[in-house]
Amino acid sequence: MTEPQSGYRDVDVVIVGAGLSGLTAAYRLAQQGISVLVLEAGDRVGGRTVNVDVGRGAVTDGGGQWIGALHTRMYALIKELGLSTFRTYTEGDSIYLQHGKRRSYQGTIPPLGPLALLAFAQAQFRLERMAKQVPVAAPWTAKKADSWDSTTLGHWLDANCLVDEARHLFTTCFTMMYAEDPHRISLLKVLHQIATSGGITFMANTRDGAQDSRVIGGMHLVSTTLANKLGDRVILDSPVTEIQQSDDEVLVRSARAAVRCQRVIVAMTPADAGRIRVTPELPVRRTALQRAWHNGTETKVFAVYDKPFWRKQGFNGSALTDLPIAHFVVDNSPADGSVGVLLVFVGTAGAGPGFTWTDDVLNDQAARHAAFVRDLVTLFGPEAANPVEVVEKSWVDEPWINGCVGTRAPGILTGYTDAATVPVGRLHWAGTEAAPEFESYLEGAVRAAERAAAEVRVALSDPVHSKTDHR
Repeated sequence: MTEPQSGYRDVDVVIVGAGLSGLTAAYRLAQQGISVLVLEAGDRVGGRTVNVDVGRGAVTDGGGQWIGALHTRMYALIKELGLSTFRTYTEGDSIYLQHGKRRSYQGTIPPLGPLALLAFAQAQFRLERMAKQVPVAAPWTAKKADSWDSTTLGHWLDANCLVDEARHLFTTCFTMMYAEDPHRISLLKVLHQIATSGGITFMANTRDGAQDSRVIGGMHLVSTTLANKLGDRVILDSPVTEIQQSDDEVLVRSARAAVRCQRVIVAMTPADAGRIRVTPELPVRRTALQRAWHNGTETKVFAVYDKPFWRKQGFNGSALTDLPIAHFVVDNSPADGSVGVLLVFVGTAGAGPGFTWTDDVLNDQAARHAAFVRDLVTLFGPEAANPVEVVEKSWVDEPWINGCVGTRAPGILTGYTDAATVPVGRLHWAGTEAAPEFESYLEGAVRAAERAAAEVRVALSDPVHSKTDHR
């Protein structure tokens, strides 16, 4: 990483944000011989990926972690960097616990009652049928876009999935995906996500689904490897305060560097990008989008054990329940199983009956950890009572990151259309929220980076595109 600079540095492109998307964009441009500089506000790279130390030299993923077979650009990048993946542990039985009744099962769908199974299948069929009516490139042009964007997924489930058990399963799945109450997420956004992210089955599945695999050494290793390749072209602890465009260049000012360049890629969530003063002012649609944007937030809580003891019991560590804390549990142990790790997600907002956490759980870490362990004892027996430690990674308190998963409230898609992706003069947008497909996934972060890098390459090579347009 570089030392503080005085005066202006000159490069072709500045990338704002050293998360996965920003680093990928910088790396792709550097491969083309384009000079780049990455400015990161925080004291580390990786953005919404981070490793959590669980002892014995092992780590677990504290942020984004899973990829699946359809995530082709992510797999290509991992291979290119010389890294390896391993499959999420699924051998043995999962646990389904509802109303005090604990059952084991294999496969994706838990042992729902006949009416609940029928209601779940009907709701999935209807959602996927509606998703087929959403244009991938412009979801706001769908025939029913205004109607779908004026309601939420939660309200749609309340009205159309009338069996409590089926609705609870849907709510659990989508709450985990978005780290947000489905009653706060636009139905149109979810339909577009279904259309562009492989469908509900792929999105929800572990084996052969979006949660199929992880990176050996943690997903954060992808970002640190990229940063190492970029070397002193990455500057940490340097929040960007101002971007000033002119007809011929862009001036970028940050805490540790002032840079003159031809193009800028802002690889941040729209909410975070709103912290930067841009002159001339951004178009109204883009400014309004940044002010309206909200990301889901959650805390990942890990119970760490000497070994993954549940595997010897014939369980894979996965559980779907109506317990107070452990609604969805997964084995998050490292690839070699040297320590055992069980993971649960605790959100900051309820998602309807059974999903509203009490104040002590939300506000008192010790109470939260104790409640989690009690739930694990209910699921896996007395061996779960004495973890080596309980650790967590909160995405509520990050100083430079507004939440962990991109969501869109009602009205965002139809109100601001393509403002998340369309360039503004010499400014281009990356980050998973600007992804053409797989938005909110790690795959989306890479695709958005490669799209933005391609835009910049064209602009730098074509004099016709070199003038600034501030529409």
